[in-house]
Amino acid sequence: MKVHLVEPTSIFEESFKRYAQSYEEINDEHYFRKYKKSLTDFKGYIKDLENLANGINLIEGDIPTSIFWLIYNEEVVGVVRVRHEETGTAGHIGYDVSPRFRNKGYGNEILKLSLLETKKLGIETVVLTCSVDNLYSKKIIENNNGKIIDTIYDEEDDEYMFKFIINNK
Repeated sequence: MKVHLVEPTSIFEESFKRYAQSYEEINDEHYFRKYKKSLTDFKGYIKDLENLANGINLIEGDIPTSIFWLIYNEEVVGVVRVRHEETGTAGHIGYDVSPRFRNKGYGNEILKLSLLETKKLGIETVVLTCSVDNLYSKKIIENNNGKIIDTIYDEEDDEYMFKFIINNK
């Protein structure tokens, strides 16, 4: 599978808009809300992501976070958020794969490639979390040498989460 990560760019504007719409189509409000602005103000959306990566105009509680898109055949198939430090119940890495491209190995690839990005930031022990009900994500993290170290409760999402670490030295 020939995939790679790119920083958000207007080159993939139409593809990313299809990505955002895929969440609307399945009524996934959580992820659609993250990407909705791209449908009406793509340039502003990209600027917001640049600011987030550079720690500019952060909302209280946010930390600098680099966003990357997983590209396969010139199509955005996944998004990964690499947080520059561990935060709350989110960990260092959060990723999602378009509903149109799930169960094809992209989750494993996006995590593997994002671990290289955390290494560039000097993060040697990567913390990840996933809902205890998300068996696909649990398997992806374990396939990338993730070890469960705890079960935690996320008050904001009202759910229990597995907390993993991956030694990234």
